[in-house]
Amino acid sequence: MGFGLLVIGYISVLGVLPYSFLYYGWGVYTAITGGLAMLAGLCRLEEYNIFFRAAKYIIIVYILILLGFPPFLLFSRTEETMASFMIVSKIIRLCVLFAFHYFLLSGISSLAKEINNEKIEKKTKRNIYMTYIFFSAFILEFLNVPAIFGGLFIISFVYYALIVSNLYSCYMRITYEEENRR
Repeated sequence: MGFGLLVIGYISVLGVLPYSFLYYGWGVYTAITGGLAMLAGLCRLEEYNIFFRAAKYIIIVYILILLGFPPFLLFSRTEETMASFMIVSKIIRLCVLFAFHYFLLSGISSLAKEINNEKIEKKTKRNIYMTYIFFSAFILEFLNVPAIFGGLFIISFVYYALIVSNLYSCYMRITYEEENRR
């Protein structure tokens, strides 16, 4: 169905974490490769739901954004230029990643509801709320709220683990249930 490619792509795209090391060197190509795997998975899933189609277009934008990184990372720039670039690119990445996660999780929730899989639907709705919390924490970080700095690293990995486990549950439950019906 495409969930296996989403799991593999999401695991390799540690770039979904806005502070990831992938954005600061040659690792950006790993994120692009993972984005391409997720794009392949979303191309297979888009026939099931409009939300997956929207997530597909958003991941294309994300890949294009990542392709714009190498010129800034490989050539020497002034510190002011690099600082401005990283702040602006971080804001853009946060907006694109929020939209991607929202549409991906909404598509999973809708698909789980359609096939009456309540367990995955509940997990996905919880992850949608976690998406709001996760990206709100980054907005607070931009506003320089000092209490958020220590918890941001922890919440990033908790959020990442929740999304990976949700995608894996979809791979194990939705994919095989759908194949058994055929």
